[in-house]
Amino acid sequence: MSQDGTGRRRRVSRAKLRERRLQAAAVVDVATSYDVVVVGGGASGLVAAICAGEKGANVLLLESSPECGRPILATGNGRCNFSNVGLAPKYYNDPAFVQAVFGDDPLGDILAFFRQCNMRWCLEEERLYPLSRRATSVRNVLLRRAASAGVTIACARSVVGASRTDGGFAITYREEFAGGAERAVQARSLVISTGGTQRTHDFDVAGSLGLESNPAQPVLCPVGCEPNPILELDGRRLHVRAQLTHTAFPVWSERGEVLLRNYGLSGIVVFNMSRQVVPGDLVELDLLPDLTKSELQQMVDPFAHGSFEEGCLDGVLDPDIASVLEGLARSRWTLEDAGRDKPASDSESLMALAKSYPLRATGTTGHEQAQVLRGGLRTNQFSTKTLECTSVPGLFATGEALDVDGECGGFNLSWAWKSGMVAGAAAVTR
Repeated sequence: MSQDGTGRRRRVSRAKLRERRLQAAAVVDVATSYDVVVVGGGASGLVAAICAGEKGANVLLLESSPECGRPILATGNGRCNFSNVGLAPKYYNDPAFVQAVFGDDPLGDILAFFRQCNMRWCLEEERLYPLSRRATSVRNVLLRRAASAGVTIACARSVVGASRTDGGFAITYREEFAGGAERAVQARSLVISTGGTQRTHDFDVAGSLGLESNPAQPVLCPVGCEPNPILELDGRRLHVRAQLTHTAFPVWSERGEVLLRNYGLSGIVVFNMSRQVVPGDLVELDLLPDLTKSELQQMVDPFAHGSFEEGCLDGVLDPDIASVLEGLARSRWTLEDAGRDKPASDSESLMALAKSYPLRATGTTGHEQAQVLRGGLRTNQFSTKTLECTSVPGLFATGEALDVDGECGGFNLSWAWKSGMVAGAAAVTR
């Protein structure tokens, strides 16, 4: 924002804002040698840089975008659900590795770190948010603490290569301003903290050092479904119990809000489902999870006549959704190859649809809609005590750079914070 002649604020265009940030990045003086170089200025990279800097290391943080910490701003719908009081390894795809890295009290460590940042928080159910309920607060306290720790934050500089030297590492980066010159910097320790949309070229850096990685796959994102009548109600929200079935065996179930989209399903429940879904899986939605089958019977067909009255579910379902179910029930619609018998009556069909509405998943949606990308550096290459690569001494990895992902609810940011603390502190001792 800027002010016009009347003192009123006027919005600065995105292009102008980007230009200003590039100009600010261009004046940052980057030396040719550091104790620790951190690649990636997201959540885990900022924490790693802070922890290394506060232990006395000379630290450079390289970030490819014009500003650091931008992914943090989008978390928790802009409020930043930064952790969870139910934090536990079981919510991650690699619980044994996470458990070993977390130690005895990961939540205590995370809260102590942010308390030292002069940030306070509030609780909504089990989710922790900054007291301001704005993600900007989280990013700002991290940037301020990084500056206090003496970290050189060099934005708009994309790492394009890295190699081992006798004294550590040689890192090549390209400036994303002016003529786009390539420059090099030496480091005793190198911390890879990249993930998300940056993963394409930064994982080539890791590959150049002989590391193995699993391909990126979008998770914590909407789930695509085959065309289905209920999806025509695009934008409607439902409170359901969702179940995922793979090759006739239920593999996942959770209760919460689901958002209908014309391409499939969205919402927090579905984001968690996306960590398990495989194309072809059966998704079943209990649209009335608070009603028993006998209670539903009393509403739909109390005398078991085999029929129902129009609008019989309007008092417990969105009337438009109820209308869709009624039409499908009267035509005895079933999902092809869902393994269900044809309903014997209209009322039986309606009750079956209300308690177990079927959809066929086609898989997760594209990278651009994913909150997290599963995949990355294989965890068996790293020490759980320090997150140092066992085959490349002095090389560390944090956050999404590693093949670790968790459920919605602050679990992924918790991994970012804790892994950044572990790797940042350990990188100084090399």
